[in-house]
Amino acid sequence: MIEEAALSLEHSQTRKSDAQREHEQTCARVASRFGERWLRIYAWRKLRSDPIFPAAFELLANSTQPLVDVGCGVGLLAFYLRERNFRPPISGFDCDRRKIERASAAAKGRYCDLDFREQDVCDPIGPRGNVVLFDLLHYLSPNEQSRLLERLAAQLAPGGLLMIRDCPRERGARFWLTQLAERFAQVTTWNVKGPLHFPTREQIFATFAPEKFAGTLRPLWGRTPFNNHLFVFRRHAAEAVLARAGHSDNL
Repeated sequence: MIEEAALSLEHSQTRKSDAQREHEQTCARVASRFGERWLRIYAWRKLRSDPIFPAAFELLANSTQPLVDVGCGVGLLAFYLRERNFRPPISGFDCDRRKIERASAAAKGRYCDLDFREQDVCDPIGPRGNVVLFDLLHYLSPNEQSRLLERLAAQLAPGGLLMIRDCPRERGARFWLTQLAERFAQVTTWNVKGPLHFPTREQIFATFAPEKFAGTLRPLWGRTPFNNHLFVFRRHAAEAVLARAGHSDNL
């Protein structure tokens, strides 16, 4: 029994080591796609330090549905997923033209079925499937947050996932450090300027009725000092059966 336990532990450690090696190699390949040196450095550090990238890959790896990246920035998530052999079409949009231009330049001639475009979150979103929304909600007013979450909920195909990474509003040092970091990013003009409205956990969950969605929440700050959490909502696949049978959501 002791020998079996030791072998199991060794096997588990080997798998973790292999996964970490693959992650770091992926980060290096993605960072090398950018032409500007400072952007290569930013991408390398961001990809290696932020746990959202391997977490998103783990959740999406076996999906065949299209992915919409709301607030895609310079396209790091799309490139990371492509480098790890995620093949479904990916559509990314952001209101910052500079970031979209850099994402499009990095993707040109290297990846298939990637579409980056400049647009506002109030515009039509794209094909139904899976959706990710990372670090964007707190840039919207409470009313805009509610309307966007309602639209994203309707966007999900049966069995589809919506992943939201954000900082819930609550007491504690992590929250205040996150708020300070966001202010700094605005001062440097890397992120859009404007008031910040961090939603509570309850406000995010309110849109997703349990009879339609399965929802989970877990901390996802990794080694950072920030208050990042990952909300995951999956639309029940049973809705597809009801729709084919001619039933409504009100049954």
